[in-house]
Amino acid sequence: MLSTIALTLSLSIPFIPSIAAYSKPVRHVHNFHNPHASQFKREVTADTSNIADASFDFVIVGGGCAGLAIASRLSEWSNVTVLVIEAGGDGSDVEAQIDIPGYSYLHSLTGSAYDWAYNTVAQTDSGGGTKYWPRGKGLGGSGAINGLFWCRGAQSEYDAWATLNPGGEQTWNWEEVSKYINKAENFSQPNSSVQDYFGMVLDSSVHGSGGPIQAGFSEYIFDSVKNWIPAWVGLGFTAHDLADGNTRGVMITPSTLNMRNQSRSDSKAGYIDPLPPRSNLVILTGQQVTEVLFNGTKDASGNVMASGVKFQASSSATSYSVQANREVILAGGSIGSPQILQLSGIGPSSTLTGLGIDVVLDLPVGYNLQDHQSYSMYWSTPQGTLTWANLSYTNELGQEQLQIYDQSATGMWTYINEAVGYVSMSDISGGSSAAQSYQANVQSEMNTTVSDVTSWLDLPDSVATGLAAQYALQAEWLTTDVGQLEIILTMLGQGDNTLGIQVALQHPWSRGNILITSTSAFTAPAINPDYFGVGYDIDIMNYGSEFARKLAAAAPLSEVMLTETLPGATVTGDALGNYTKTNCGTEYHPIGTCSMLPKNSGGVVDTNLIVYGTNNLRVIDASIAPIHMSSHTMAIAYGIAEKGADIVKSRWMAVVAETNTTTNATVASTSTATASAGVATDTAVTGANDKNGASSSSDLSLGAKIGIGAGVGVGGLAVLAALLAFCLVRRKRKNEDAAAAANMQKLYRRPGGSGRGYSDGAYKEAAEGAYPLATLPTPAAPFSHGGHQRDRSVGSMDTLELYGAQPMRSESGYGLANYDRGGASSPYR
Repeated sequence: MLSTIALTLSLSIPFIPSIAAYSKPVRHVHNFHNPHASQFKREVTADTSNIADASFDFVIVGGGCAGLAIASRLSEWSNVTVLVIEAGGDGSDVEAQIDIPGYSYLHSLTGSAYDWAYNTVAQTDSGGGTKYWPRGKGLGGSGAINGLFWCRGAQSEYDAWATLNPGGEQTWNWEEVSKYINKAENFSQPNSSVQDYFGMVLDSSVHGSGGPIQAGFSEYIFDSVKNWIPAWVGLGFTAHDLADGNTRGVMITPSTLNMRNQSRSDSKAGYIDPLPPRSNLVILTGQQVTEVLFNGTKDASGNVMASGVKFQASSSATSYSVQANREVILAGGSIGSPQILQLSGIGPSSTLTGLGIDVVLDLPVGYNLQDHQSYSMYWSTPQGTLTWANLSYTNELGQEQLQIYDQSATGMWTYINEAVGYVSMSDISGGSSAAQSYQANVQSEMNTTVSDVTSWLDLPDSVATGLAAQYALQAEWLTTDVGQLEIILTMLGQGDNTLGIQVALQHPWSRGNILITSTSAFTAPAINPDYFGVGYDIDIMNYGSEFARKLAAAAPLSEVMLTETLPGATVTGDALGNYTKTNCGTEYHPIGTCSMLPKNSGGVVDTNLIVYGTNNLRVIDASIAPIHMSSHTMAIAYGIAEKGADIVKSRWMAVVAETNTTTNATVASTSTATASAGVATDTAVTGANDKNGASSSSDLSLGAKIGIGAGVGVGGLAVLAALLAFCLVRRKRKNEDAAAAANMQKLYRRPGGSGRGYSDGAYKEAAEGAYPLATLPTPAAPFSHGGHQRDRSVGSMDTLELYGAQPMRSESGYGLANYDRGGASSPYR
């Protein structure tokens, strides 16, 4: 029986140029095994009529991995309003290509309307041509079109973030980021017989449980995968769970895959779809943000205030705007976020003035671009070896397997590449002495390398300073266990009876940039990763090619990888290097373009993820990562989003009610009480976790779980009890609707003018005095009897709770129509 099981691994965002034609799978909804799936409705709209000129507390730009995670967490508080603006669609027209693991790979959405379809500028040192850079465009972002890889990197790499940010108000290190990745994760394991057959070594203690993103394993694993781990072990490596902070070794890694129904778990499926209706959360699709707006207001420290954003569907479409009462949060990713900042007047002054853009802040936005480069080598296999090619090129088998998947969520289409390993410099260069020698050479040339990169990329002085600090860390890693290369077994070869090994550089020495060339948001920026600009990169990749050959020749992998077909065993030395440079492309992991670094080291955001020189503009996505990781970036993006959401909450959320443990009475803070706003420190975030329950996904009340925030004090408890009873019995009483309507009118504010919205109790920031953008009631934490948080939020529910049959109440409550519009008098117009 086990011989029919199957599994593997691959690129983050698959690009498959040629596949057989299949009829569309019968599935039409994400949660297709749930008889109540049609009731999983969200306030997701492409209609701008009730959003244009409206006012929201938080405006999030981008509905990808980070954006939807942040939106879900912030909207757990029902008395704040959240708007997400996403340029792409909602995915409802391409569900099979998103949800079905193998189908999403072999019938990739790259090149479709759900792909930004970027291209780099010509890469002089990588074949001379441009390189294709797909990025997800739609709800879920790249997490909806990628290879589902769930891995997180090494402890020393995250600790380097802290080293590069000494004295930061927030700590970003292994302990912190890994904790937040676990918060996002709900880890599941296959049964013990499957683990034994494929040599899996899994450790649930280093993974998360109860998070919204399902991390699991394919139901079907290709039989050849059983040879992967034993071959590595035979070469002296250890099989272990690479989520433990040490990436050197080998693993069958989890994917963002819901094992219960074998479907993709992206940010929409995990953070949004399972939520009960939340009328305080609106997701607008099909609209691209073109600019962050500033109305000239500054805080007491002189920091500019973001007042909203502009957006439009296309370059010729009508432009709209919306106000942000509290914050604008950019989650557009490593290309989108720097592009929007530059278009808004925040970026390198030389770039902006050259395009006639008024400079709001001169910051090195778009610099420090780092990307993983990768390419694949191929081997022939014994005749009859099953691989993805059988699904790609055999229409009959593909159709048969689609029927199996549609009927039972089993079969070959559940497979996604999962066999991976990481190697250190010592592993690939010939031992520790060779690695030390290489390190010494790198260190002796360090100043020259920094100078060269600074010269040919015209780096600002601050970026050059930060680069020197990053290089010092990368040089240290040359003699440690930090993974220099990722090695992946890919089940898609050149055709029938071939398998591939992908080699991917994890710590590139080359740096690049992303700079706009037009004042239009609909013109892609110039993307220059400068692949192989620094010669160390091709040295390490050549070492990786030789290691791949050594691995393929190791038993028992040698039983299924017979003869090297590409580039061919006779291709060595300079010829191998030239082949690598020409055929290398992105592994789809760009980071660093809005780096979290000190301002004098090329930073764009501080450790609170606030853009330097602004009061209320943040970037919360993978672009803030200051140095690259031996990992795919999806889990990292979720960790950044989860921690970022807690930082936001610690600034804005109210002080929680105090509990009298003797009487179980809860004494709530008043509506004008404030948290220690203005500066979010580790202590403040911890306090928000421990006191509010706002920042802890595992400690929110049932009120948050059903999308209704509790009020404060005894009155709040009474309202909560009434609303809970209403939801449980599914009854619609007119008097309750009227009360709810009156209460919700407090939440939807027009942007300006007395009497145009709820302004009871001026919101104040502890550090800056009266908040200049709006007078808002402070949100109060949801709470339950006795001050104990009885139930977890939807974001932390178990798999069975999330995906079981759970019909929702009507969404006839208060949605888009309640978002008042400010009209011509809006201060941000």
